[in-house]
Amino acid sequence: MKTALVLTMLLMGMSALAGDRVTDSRQQSFTTPIGAWLIDVEFPIVDGAPPPPPAFQETLTFHAFGTVSESNTLLNENSYIPAIGIGCGFTGPAGSLELNCNGSDGTGSWQRTGFNTLDFVVVKFVYDGATNAHVGFLRVSGTLEFAGDEISQDPAESLTEILIGTDYDTAIAIPLGGAIASGIRIR
Repeated sequence: MKTALVLTMLLMGMSALAGDRVTDSRQQSFTTPIGAWLIDVEFPIVDGAPPPPPAFQETLTFHAFGTVSESNTLLNENSYIPAIGIGCGFTGPAGSLELNCNGSDGTGSWQRTGFNTLDFVVVKFVYDGATNAHVGFLRVSGTLEFAGDEISQDPAESLTEILIGTDYDTAIAIPLGGAIASGIRIR
């Protein structure tokens, strides 16, 4: 009886170790986007369009069950500089788009669309930089491709829009175009 008990315990221990190896192997292969990412974002120059904002960094966290949270170095509460009237980084020669705004962190949803692709949408609140009044939203949507510890986006696969108005359903969308994005998993 003792031999059977010892053998059972030994087999359970070996099974647990084998399970740990499988888990470790899966964690190292990162076949899921779930986790936190540090991403470099840049809008390409488009003929006839306002100058794009400067390149910036962003964090994206893909949570289980399809939610995502976001923050970045461009459109946040520290992005507007009232003393010199610069906001959101959308500055340029006369006639360019100057937004003078601040933004919240973003939240949204994502859905896996392939082995290494996902579609997402993230929304931020946008505030007037001088008065802090809520004036609209920023909506970013698109497709991201991930492989191991790297993630990327083609500008043709994304759309950034400013939504003017405080009612999300009726706000007027102004498309700003797609962005080039690439980054790494935060570990």
